[in-house]
Amino acid sequence: MADEELMKYFSFRFATSLTCACTLLAGSWVYAQNSQQPPPPEAAPKAQTEPPQLPTRPASVSPETLRLLEMIERKNRELKKREEELLLKEKNLEALEKKVLSDLQKIEDALARSEEMVGIRKDLIEKNVKALVKAYSNMKPVQAAALLEEMDEGTAIIIISRMKSRVAGKVLGAMNTRIAKNISEKIAGKKSENQ
Repeated sequence: MADEELMKYFSFRFATSLTCACTLLAGSWVYAQNSQQPPPPEAAPKAQTEPPQLPTRPASVSPETLRLLEMIERKNRELKKREEELLLKEKNLEALEKKVLSDLQKIEDALARSEEMVGIRKDLIEKNVKALVKAYSNMKPVQAAALLEEMDEGTAIIIISRMKSRVAGKVLGAMNTRIAKNISEKIAGKKSENQ
C-alpha cells in the first residue's frame, strides 16, 4: 500500500514538474520570438496573408529551464527504476506465496496421513489389549497373577482394569500383596479421575 501511495505521489510530482517546465519553455520561446521579430508593418495589405514564419533555429533556453528539465528527467529515471524494483518485488512475493502455499499443502497432507496412521495404530493397540484381557481372563487366577506381577505395571493396570470385576478380584487376590495394592490404588485413582 505504501509503494502504491509513493508511486502516486511521484507521478503527481512528475506531472506538476513537467507542467512547470512546459510553461517555462513556452514562456521562454514566446519571449525569444518577441525580442527577435521586427516591429509589425503599420499598414499591411489584407489581401496578402502570409503563413506565420516558424523560427529557423530554436530559441535559446535559459539555464534554469535546463536545470528543471534535467531534474525532471532524473526524477523520471528514478521513478522508472523504482517501478521496476517494485515489479520485481511483487513477482518475488508471488513466487514466495506459491511456495508457502505448496509447502503448507504438503504439511497438511502429511498431517492427515499421520493422523490416519495414529488412528490405525490406536485401533491395533485396542484390539491387542482386548485380546490380552480375554486371554488373561480365561487363565487360572494364579497363573494370570504370576504373569501380571512380572509385567510392566502400566500394562498390568490396563489389563486388570478391563477385566470383569469378579475375575479381576480373583487375579488380584492371587498376586503379591504389595503389587496388588499398588495396582488397585492406581486403578481406583484412574476410575475416580474418569468419573
